[in-house]
Amino acid sequence: MRVRQWLCGALMSVVAAGCQDTSVATEEVVVDLSRRGVEISPAMYGLFFEEINHAGDGGLYAELVQNRSFEEDVIPKGYRVDGLKLRPVARKYHLTGEVRDRSFEWHGGKVRAWSLKAGDPSAASMRLTQDRPKFATAPNNLEVTVRGSQSPVQVINEGYWGMGLKKGERYHLRTILRLAPGYRGTVVAKMLSASGDVLALAPVACPADGEWHDVKLVLTPSATDGKASLALEFNAPGKAWLDYVSLFPEQTFKQRPNGLRKDVAEMLAGLRPAFFRWPGGCVVEGITLDNRFEWKKTLGDPAARPGEYSTWGYRCSYGFGYYEMLQFCEDVGAKAMFVCNVGLGCQFRMGDASSEGDIPYYIQDCLDAIEYALGDTSTQWGARRAADGHPAPFPLQYVEIGNENWGPEYDRRFDLFYQAVKKKYPQLTLIYNEMPERNGPMQITKTDMVDPHYYVAPEFFFRNTDLFDDYERGKHTVYVGEYACNRGVGGGNMLAALSEAAFIGGMEKNGDLVRMASYAPLLENRNNRKWPTNLIWFDSEQVVGRASYYVQQMAAENKPTYTVPNDKVLKGAGTAAYPSGHVGFGSWMTQVEFKDIKLISGGKPVPLSLEDFSRRNGAWKYEGKVLSQVSNEAGTQYILNGVDSQDFVLECKARKMGGSEGFLLYFGMTGNGQDGYMYNIGGWGNSKVMLQQIANSNRGKVLAERPYEGLETGLWYDLKLIVSPHKSELYVNGVRMLSHEPAPVPLQFVASGYDEPRGELVLKVVNATETPYPVTFRLKGAGDVVPDGQVITLAADSALAENSFEGPRKITPVVSAYGDFGRKFTYEFRPFSYTILRIKAEKETLPET
Repeated sequence: MRVRQWLCGALMSVVAAGCQDTSVATEEVVVDLSRRGVEISPAMYGLFFEEINHAGDGGLYAELVQNRSFEEDVIPKGYRVDGLKLRPVARKYHLTGEVRDRSFEWHGGKVRAWSLKAGDPSAASMRLTQDRPKFATAPNNLEVTVRGSQSPVQVINEGYWGMGLKKGERYHLRTILRLAPGYRGTVVAKMLSASGDVLALAPVACPADGEWHDVKLVLTPSATDGKASLALEFNAPGKAWLDYVSLFPEQTFKQRPNGLRKDVAEMLAGLRPAFFRWPGGCVVEGITLDNRFEWKKTLGDPAARPGEYSTWGYRCSYGFGYYEMLQFCEDVGAKAMFVCNVGLGCQFRMGDASSEGDIPYYIQDCLDAIEYALGDTSTQWGARRAADGHPAPFPLQYVEIGNENWGPEYDRRFDLFYQAVKKKYPQLTLIYNEMPERNGPMQITKTDMVDPHYYVAPEFFFRNTDLFDDYERGKHTVYVGEYACNRGVGGGNMLAALSEAAFIGGMEKNGDLVRMASYAPLLENRNNRKWPTNLIWFDSEQVVGRASYYVQQMAAENKPTYTVPNDKVLKGAGTAAYPSGHVGFGSWMTQVEFKDIKLISGGKPVPLSLEDFSRRNGAWKYEGKVLSQVSNEAGTQYILNGVDSQDFVLECKARKMGGSEGFLLYFGMTGNGQDGYMYNIGGWGNSKVMLQQIANSNRGKVLAERPYEGLETGLWYDLKLIVSPHKSELYVNGVRMLSHEPAPVPLQFVASGYDEPRGELVLKVVNATETPYPVTFRLKGAGDVVPDGQVITLAADSALAENSFEGPRKITPVVSAYGDFGRKFTYEFRPFSYTILRIKAEKETLPET
């Protein structure tokens, strides 16, 4: 059984085990209004945008024509196409020096989204050319040749899986075309229904003089159709060239030209975002630096923007560019966050690094982006912003330096960027990537914020609401820039949403440290799911917020000013077990050797092929019956195939050959090495033995630990790991060092805070069980409590329930009145629910805690 399946299945069995007794006792929770907790940041909840899942093109960006500039088939510099694969030139991965030769998705050789319709197929043809381009930055154009036909020839664009047209609304068509001298026919623009009926038409006035003409007109469809298309029709022999074809609804968000799809943008505005992060995500770095996202190319006339092949398998048009992002921030009252490239390609892909001499270019590019947003009109880029239509500065407040980068080279470059940006713009908040794969402790001088990411199973969020309780304070704050429950929950379900609600409560409880957070990914076109679980779904006609969307909305709309403590004790019901999974070996910034590896299960030896691995990270080799790792990387892994167990004994000898720490033994692991458990012998600078849970390659909470005198270099140590479903034990040289019994997953949570402007106690309660959860609240330190208050409930019939295109509001918040609040009151929370109680309550003078 795979671990992801187990995580969901086991958690569901925990839910059931805790709910078999229908006579559930009422729990008492004391909320102490006499103690003031930590302030919750006004910027706590924001949005993370990346061009993934056609989030922008075919989504938030209102353009209806796909491949409008005919640039979709442009291959990134230095790449080649091999069948349906795109291959970059092999690049050296800067962390290890290995040369990576990989392939990525490619859509094929046809003119994407365009087709030719003629009564006689031999009477017309089309092909891409770069003949006399209108814009050197976007040189492709479509040459259409009509040789003669008894019926008109149509060049048709299908949009993004159909164009969503609405009856009676105005749509603006812009096309840049030229007609060869001698063409005697007409050109007509038509909106076509899914069945081919004409919904609207208008002549395209263009002289046949061989010159480019920029033509604009308005089309108004006679019917609503979510699968419509756009056609340009030619009715005489001759040649035509199309450089740009664009169709925009007049009703964009805030009526902005080159603007955003109104219904999608309104869903984002409904989250009340305090900030907006852009442009990503992995697109920031690109597969290689050659196809990174370049903000300067997103400015100016949309027809001149070249776009870029996205790391997610399609070309980004650059339509939703830097200016449009900044304008959207202004429109919704959000601060902008710009993510810059530090001269590193995506480390999950090719991981190339720019030369030392090019680093100043990347620093200057970042400074230019800031100047574009904030600079006076007397500056170069401030003047460009004014020329683009916005003389006043935009609300840029945050700069994230790099995206999901790690290692000593990133740390070195971060310092250079931080110093340069802070010197010129001291008022900005600068953010460091705190990646779990990074090469050991941060080796930077200073940062304002760090950005960890969490893509996990429900169990992780339920178990780790206290994740930030023990984080060191004083050095920097935390921005949880990407987080989502996306493992074992399909495209998303109520259980995922409830686990996120619990985790949000933990972040608010640590509001002095966790100052900002944003769910990721944000948007998904239902026809292009590149990431398993996303917050908002849409197609050409409809927008759907998942249950998780409403959790985010409820949290943002009911953010207290500060926390107040409560004495809720987190406990699970029933029993828990380790998952059945793979075993493996590893090291942390240490060179190691393993030999005499034996695995026993059911009292019998299990044959092992030590050359057969499912995941290898680090510089590993297996020679002379010794498995060795010789690099100085952090978190190396050698996960074995052929083992999938939760009941075994693993024995081996291990020795440290160099480095600062020690050995890692993995168990209960997924084959990709991203989820499971890890015994760390000699961790934390060779000073501890620990058991840690791993989720999304992220070392989570320490489950057990003890001090250790340290490993000596060159000495062989006997290691023995005994694992049963309900217990694990680690022995070193015959001495038991650690043991651990997995605890049941807690599924009921209470977060409490006070809304100062409204004079209200805010209680946020998660009940992820299938039975009601009655709680008696006692409000300590409260003055007068108004009996009448408000209850906001998000609930589902089961943990697996979710909204859908057929039932988009199946799970949605319900607001109701409640008239029995007091210093002591009882409320019964529905099964599978996230509930917010708002209670008018006076408070005593609150001392600082």
